[in-house]
Amino acid sequence: MDGNVITFKGRLVTKGFRQVHGVDYNETFSSVAMLKSIRILLAIAVYYDYEIWQMDVKTAFLNGKLLEDVYMIQPEGFVDPHCAEKSKEFGFIKNEDEPYVYKKIDKDDCRSQSEYVFCLNGGTVSWKSSKQETVVDSTTEAEYIAASNAAKEAIWIKKFVTELVVVPNIANPVNLYCDNNGAIAQAKEPGSHRRSKHILRRFHLICEIIDIGDVKICRIPIDENFADPLTKPLVQRKHEAHTRSIGIRQMPDWL
Repeated sequence: MDGNVITFKGRLVTKGFRQVHGVDYNETFSSVAMLKSIRILLAIAVYYDYEIWQMDVKTAFLNGKLLEDVYMIQPEGFVDPHCAEKSKEFGFIKNEDEPYVYKKIDKDDCRSQSEYVFCLNGGTVSWKSSKQETVVDSTTEAEYIAASNAAKEAIWIKKFVTELVVVPNIANPVNLYCDNNGAIAQAKEPGSHRRSKHILRRFHLICEIIDIGDVKICRIPIDENFADPLTKPLVQRKHEAHTRSIGIRQMPDWL
């Protein structure tokens, strides 16, 4: 608000690392929309049978016509000079002729997986599957943290759709489905409990969101929770049912 740059947005530029202090270092802009915003707009347009128009403003190279091809090159200094030393730590030497395969795997850090899926008009518009920041000591705590992250995403989606002024019932609470009774009880009761007092304060925001009526948390059977494929392997029948619930179809279904 005071004109100071707090964070830099993503930019679609070539060699963005060549910013110069006093010239263009503090310039910030975002030239593209988030993909989930586009998905929401497309879902609403399909529901109301709107026509979709795409506009493009040609500003590349100051509208000049290029007579030659322009290519992006790899930045100088990108090569890791310590690669050979790192390989020796694994017992590899330079003159070995046996092939090796390097594979990066996740270590067992005992962190749970958070996931959510938001659907609009039969299709998925926003989803996330990532490891939680902290180690939890119960399934209830893990589900509570996941529900808190989903509630914050629901608030953003609700505000975005409200600004479009095309969905009349967006003022109603967003239904947030959870398959853990303990997490639902904790979200509905903002008081501090002996088993939840150690949870980071920012995750308790879901209690206020539910209290003001922006989100309504509901119980859903675990077999009907179609966000499960984002966190764990399922049997084929259940996996196919959940993927169809979030709008994923095989190609012959829509060709």
